[in-house]
Amino acid sequence: MTSSAGTVSLLLADARLPSGGHAHSAGLEPALLGGMSPGSAADFLALRARTTALVDAGTAVAAMHAVLDGAGRDGSELAAVERAWSARTPSRAMRDASRDLGRGLLRLARRIWPAAHGMDLLEELPPRPLVLGVIAAEVGMGAEDLVRLSVYDDLASGVAALLKLDPRDPADGVRLVLDSCASIEQFVASVATIWSPDDIPSLSAPQAEAWAELHAVTQRRLFRG
Repeated sequence: MTSSAGTVSLLLADARLPSGGHAHSAGLEPALLGGMSPGSAADFLALRARTTALVDAGTAVAAMHAVLDGAGRDGSELAAVERAWSARTPSRAMRDASRDLGRGLLRLARRIWPAAHGMDLLEELPPRPLVLGVIAAEVGMGAEDLVRLSVYDDLASGVAALLKLDPRDPADGVRLVLDSCASIEQFVASVATIWSPDDIPSLSAPQAEAWAELHAVTQRRLFRG
């Protein structure tokens, strides 16, 4: 029996998914250790949604379309998507964090969809959005749903970490996720049309990237990134 794309979307967005997301803070811990006030978390998440998260979402869509187009057995199409993502993710610490998440998600995906086209074309340390794209292609997920899933998963992980780093009413965290996700709704349709890796958004977050680099070498941390 095949699960619906909607059910798989819910599964992938569930914080209990055993893919390692609990060990990451979507850049919030690096920001707080770098001097950002906890009161600025809403602004940070909104900016992440419109920069780093949209780059990842566009990458996931491009990867999905590469698989649906019948990505060559040598993996060149997915490799092109990965190169485009790397060029748009200048922080090595951010790339490493995404690959950590991708490795955990890939391990899970290979258990559930071992015969999925594209799964065997991924390297052992693929960035998270490439794995999301391959899964989306396998289950027939819509491109707009994939954009929303990719952004939501990133932001929800950040808010879950925030509640540990700066304890507050969890209901406030729900509002942060909803507001941040709503802020990218105007871009969902256009990002969902991406086919070429060249069309993945080029959106930078220099301060967050600098914080991520500092965080990668500190011993005072709870999260990987």
